[in-house]
Amino acid sequence: MARVQFIISYEIAEQDRHKYLQLVNEVLPILNTNGTTYSVFEDDIRKNYFSEVYIYPSEEAFEAADDAETPSQIEAMMGLAKDHKVTYQTLKQVA
Repeated sequence: MARVQFIISYEIAEQDRHKYLQLVNEVLPILNTNGTTYSVFEDDIRKNYFSEVYIYPSEEAFEAADDAETPSQIEAMMGLAKDHKVTYQTLKQVA
């Protein structure tokens, strides 16, 4: 059973940083369930450039998450993305 890593990256405006970090803290306990690990990282060089990293225990869990209702906090976080520019990356474990 291969794990799946899903990464969403974007930049936010400096004035939205406090609100963004509040939303992250609200959503952490919601998304860290059923074997899924959710974390948020900030780029070491580009301030206010964040990556949400989801690690799903299997492809089935990843697909099921896609069908699940998105928490309102995630929608609010995505709404803060500068110029609505968001990148997505899906990685499947091979070893």
